[in-house]
Order: sequence, then C-alpha cells, then structure tokens
Amino acid sequence: MIQRIQTVYLFVLFAIGLILAWQDPVYAWFDGQNQPSSYVLMFWNSYTGTAPGEPVMYVADLMTMVVSLAAMAVGIIAIFLFKNRKFQMRMVLSALMLCGLLLCVLLARFYIFKMGHEEYVGHLGIPLIWPVLMAISAGMAYRGIKADEEMVRSMDRIR
Repeated sequence: MIQRIQTVYLFVLFAIGLILAWQDPVYAWFDGQNQPSSYVLMFWNSYTGTAPGEPVMYVADLMTMVVSLAAMAVGIIAIFLFKNRKFQMRMVLSALMLCGLLLCVLLARFYIFKMGHEEYVGHLGIPLIWPVLMAISAGMAYRGIKADEEMVRSMDRIR
C-alpha cells in the first residue's frame, strides 16, 4: 500500500536528492600551500580560481548528476510499485546501490584530485553525509517492504 512507512523512507530519499540538486553543497575543498588559489568540489559542480585576478572556472560533473538523478528516480518510481513487492524490493536495492555508487564517485573525485595535485591540502566536509542518509533511507524502505512481504506470505500459509 502507498501509505506504509516505506513510502516515507523512499520519499525522504527523493527529498534529500532534491535538496542536493537545489543547493549543490561543497563536500570537499583544497587550499594551496604556497599560493592563494583554491579548488572546491561540489556535488554537481567544481570550480577553481579564487585567487585575486584569476578567472573562476566552473566544471560540471556529469557522473554524479546521472547517478544521483537515477537514485532519485528509482526511489520515486518504487513508491508506486506497491502491488508487486518483489519488483519493488529489487528497485529499492538498486536505489541503495546507486546511493553507494554516488558516495564512491564523490570520494573518488576527492582522492583523484588529491593524488594529482600535491601542492594542495584537501579537506572533506559534512555534506558528504547526505548520500549516506539516502542509502540508510533506502535500506529502511527495503526492510519495511520485506516485512510486508513476509506478513503476506504467512497469511497465505494460514489459508
């Protein structure tokens, strides 16, 4: 049914994705050791050139865009698959894996940049917890759907 607790969890997954799309928070930044320049990693963008007189250059990151939009889409579609719980469980597991992939992509961007630029000191930020919360929400939804499926199977045995 659509009014179950897993619907709330899936909507939370979608809402967190919308917040990330709307705000595009900074999850990592790099400061130059001997120069005043810096580099900032956001969820969907990156920019460089905060030194005086240096032009600001924005670079969109398509991989995080595609993965986070896919996780959001799978989460919102899974809400309406309540009549086929087995397929709904597979969809929620794929959303969970996409959230884990999003976290891996973000961390890979950080470490790849860190390895390629020794003159910068890198820092990870608090907004990196958002993909983790999305994954926890998907896991809780999966647990709720599985409990519903087990309850229906036990009722079928009684008949």
